[in-house]
Amino acid sequence: MTTAAYLLLAAVLFAVGLLGTLVPANALGRLVGVELMLAASAFTFAAAAVGFRELDGQVAALVVIVVAIAQAIVGASLVTRLRRAE
Repeated sequence: MTTAAYLLLAAVLFAVGLLGTLVPANALGRLVGVELMLAASAFTFAAAAVGFRELDGQVAALVVIVVAIAQAIVGASLVTRLRRAE
């Protein structure tokens, strides 16, 4: 696959994540949408890094993955806390 195909796939993944963030009424659905958008941005960084033959995009993708993990942990703890309060 070419770099353009990878970028198109990342754009579709980002659009699905955006739709998943805007449509659902619960917090968990919004968190999944945000995770999809973060995964799409990491995929874009990695695809651009391969296309330009630079290492900077892969480092940026790693940073995005770390941020996504931290966001997932915080989001899951918030959802758990809210469910226990009910």
